[in-house]
Amino acid sequence: MRVTNNMMIANMTRNLQTNIRRLAKTELQYNTGKRIHKPSDDPVGITRSLKLTADISELHQFKKNVQDALSWVKNTEDTVIGYTEALKRLRELTGQAANGVLTKEETQKIKSEVAELKQQIISQGNTAYSGNYIFSGKNTDTKLFAPDGSYTTGLDAARPSDPISDLLNEHTIKFQIGVGETINVNTLGVSLFEMGTTVPGAGVKASIITDIEEIERLLDSGNTAELTNKLGTIDKYIDKALSIRGDIGARVNRLELIVNRIEDDVINLRELKSKIEDIDQAETAIQLMNDENVYRASLQVGARIIQPSLLDFLR
Repeated sequence: MRVTNNMMIANMTRNLQTNIRRLAKTELQYNTGKRIHKPSDDPVGITRSLKLTADISELHQFKKNVQDALSWVKNTEDTVIGYTEALKRLRELTGQAANGVLTKEETQKIKSEVAELKQQIISQGNTAYSGNYIFSGKNTDTKLFAPDGSYTTGLDAARPSDPISDLLNEHTIKFQIGVGETINVNTLGVSLFEMGTTVPGAGVKASIITDIEEIERLLDSGNTAELTNKLGTIDKYIDKALSIRGDIGARVNRLELIVNRIEDDVINLRELKSKIEDIDQAETAIQLMNDENVYRASLQVGARIIQPSLLDFLR
């Protein structure tokens, strides 16, 4: 086969283009620190990388959900703690009045403080987080209590004779915190402020409010025996609040552990993604030098190939 100058020049040009593309690719990898820039660089690797990116994005969303749930539950916990302290102060005041040694003026001062505690408990029942009333079940846009301590339509039971446990199931608010994993974030107000087992209807005062108002009447009448009996009732409310507080505390601990786990998972996935995408800096530097030397050598060889031909002497 006859080899002409044009064929040699064409081959040289093609090889130069191949070498310069290889050099450009290695230079891009070295400058960016990434091995993969398009699917053709590593079809299998980029598939795994995209899957890891999606997984990391999903974990970030779960982390946001967990943090939102944690804020909700901690807000509830703080409110229950405040409610417990109010009950303890109510018990202390009731115990003082039950001794029967206070003057009428002192008894009235206790009654005034009891009335303030009642308003404080009503306010605690209407606690909101991020615009949502946390004790109103799924009716988060409606306050739990009216100003007089009666339940609003926000927690109106369609079947007042049903047990509170059924209402709990209907008004549970769950956040998704993982793949197939949810957690209950809300505490229903009736489970905290009631001592009975059935659902109170709208317009009915909460049991704790009714008992506080009974204590106010006993303070007016000076019935120390009944005031003493009320101490046991208050103790039941305190025990119930402490039990609910324990349940909330367990959820707080679980959510904090989940946040830590998600953060660890994100770090692990990022490390795996880095192993797939990132270059070995030293190895790529050596490869870049080799590709540059090959390109320079091809230029030198090409300069020798493109020599004057016979036509140049016939001009």
